[in-house]
Amino acid sequence: MMAIIAFLAHNAAVGLCYGSFGVLVMEFERHFSAGRAQTSLAFSLVVLASGLMAPFVGALLGRTHIRSVMISGALLASVGFFCLPVTQHPSMMLACFALLIGPGISLLGLLPAVTLVNNWFSHRQGLVLGLVMMPVAVTVVPLIVVKLLPILGFETLLRGIGLVYLAVIPVLLLVKDSPEHWQASKRNTGGTEADAPAIVKPQRPSVPAVLWHPAFLPLVIATGLMMGAGVAKNTHMVPLLVEGQWSMEQATLLLAVSGGCAVLGSLLLGWLADRHNAAAVIACNALLQSVVWLILITPASFTLLLLDAVLIGMCIGGLSTAKAVVVSRVFGRSQFAFVSGLMGFCTLPLLFTLSPLMGLLRQTSGDYTLPISLIIGGFFIAAGCMWLVSRLERQTPRPLNAAPSSATL
Repeated sequence: MMAIIAFLAHNAAVGLCYGSFGVLVMEFERHFSAGRAQTSLAFSLVVLASGLMAPFVGALLGRTHIRSVMISGALLASVGFFCLPVTQHPSMMLACFALLIGPGISLLGLLPAVTLVNNWFSHRQGLVLGLVMMPVAVTVVPLIVVKLLPILGFETLLRGIGLVYLAVIPVLLLVKDSPEHWQASKRNTGGTEADAPAIVKPQRPSVPAVLWHPAFLPLVIATGLMMGAGVAKNTHMVPLLVEGQWSMEQATLLLAVSGGCAVLGSLLLGWLADRHNAAAVIACNALLQSVVWLILITPASFTLLLLDAVLIGMCIGGLSTAKAVVVSRVFGRSQFAFVSGLMGFCTLPLLFTLSPLMGLLRQTSGDYTLPISLIIGGFFIAAGCMWLVSRLERQTPRPLNAAPSSATL
């Protein structure tokens, strides 16, 4: 049950925003009279806000119920989408994404959902994470949006997305933090949840101890570069293909196929991370992406572009799953939320800059050759960083939180 709820929460948070934005980029440009770089900045602000919120969310998950955190996120994201049609000023568009939608996604999505799985599952954790993190909504939402846009119009469609966020809240009311929390609630069915016996929270490590861990910085660099490339793909893939003389429908189909294959990638990389060195799996992921991204800047048939969408989608879809397994193994399950939140914050410079940088380079150079070449170089750097982490993962047979003091992190 908790895995299903985590799956729904993660897909609602990520899929509704990420899945719709790539299709609506040109609509945002027309409605708000904004340029490509400015519109790309709006999406990057979602990533920025999510990253800034990550340490706060990670600490909050250790102090309050996951359910409360998720419901707050759904409410914020809903308000953000309801506010977007109210104005036509580009600055207000940026404010909605930065102050409402971005924080809402952070509170509802990845970190709370993965923490819920981490609390409930220890056996075959990678596979369960892969199931929970399947980006089904990223596949379905673009197809729905492109069909509904001419029927409903841009403004009504945005309000509809806000309504879907509200519709998730009744399901979130069923969330229980852990098996211990669930058992305590069952024993206390006659009273309120506040009367249930308190669940002892693990001691939180110090921030410097986490920052100085030898695996932390390589993980930040590698996952920041790779996730930043994923954000850039969601923002620029449709405009890139349309500028390459492909139709809007064909470009949207390729984006949807990429999202659909991310579902398979989440399962595949979760399965591989369970059975092999998870950091090495991410390194191989980076090397594969460095090859397949070349397809986007070479003359290609639609069949080749379809293969490209499949491979890139699988690689991006499985990254967060394998990363969660690495963090859990290296830092320990009890410190997962705090370390993941701090890591999310530290990846901000890369996550925030890659997408608008691609837009800026595209405007100045006239096409996407230079920005995609930059992304490919980043994949080689990421592969080297994850090779270093893979050695540390092999040298860490037990979670670090087993030490008597959190300073040993």
